[in-house]
Amino acid sequence: MNRTAENPQAAERRAKRFWVSLVVGLLGLQVVIGGVAITLATGDPSVAIVPDYHQAALNWDQHRAALSAPRRWGWQTQLDVSSTANTSGQRAIVLELRDGQGRPLSNLSVTARVFHQARASQAHHVALTETSEGRFIGSIEMARRGVWRLEVDVEGAAEPVRLSRTVTL
Repeated sequence: MNRTAENPQAAERRAKRFWVSLVVGLLGLQVVIGGVAITLATGDPSVAIVPDYHQAALNWDQHRAALSAPRRWGWQTQLDVSSTANTSGQRAIVLELRDGQGRPLSNLSVTARVFHQARASQAHHVALTETSEGRFIGSIEMARRGVWRLEVDVEGAAEPVRLSRTVTL
C-alpha cells in the first residue's frame, strides 16, 4: 500500500517542512553570499580610497602646476631607488636637485609618499634629509618586488613642487 495513502497528514507535514526549509535555506545562502562579498570588498588591501578626493579634484590645476614646475623652471631632477634592500627590506631613496644652470638646490623640505601598485592603500611616508647641497636621502621599507609609485613633495621653492615616478624592483 502507498505510504501517503496511509497517513496523508504526515505526508503533508513532510511537504511543508521541505518547502519551508528550502525557502529558508535559499534565503540563508543569499545572506552568506552577501557577507562573503562584503568581506572581500572591504578586506582587499589592493583597493585604495583617495582621501579627500573631491577637494583634490577641485585643486587639479594646482596639482598639475606642481608636477610641471621643475620642467618650467629648467630644474634637473634625478630620483633613484636602491636596487638592493637591506635585511629589513629598507631601500635608499636619493633625490638630486639642480637649477637650470646646474647649481645644486638646497634648503628645501623634501618628503616622499611611497606605495606598491598592488597595495596602494598601504602608503609609506618618509622625510628625505639633505646630506649635501642638492642631494636628499631617505630610507623606506620596499621589500616587495614589483611596481612602486613614488610621489615626492618639495617645499621651500617659489611654489609647491611634486615629482612623481614609477619604479620597478
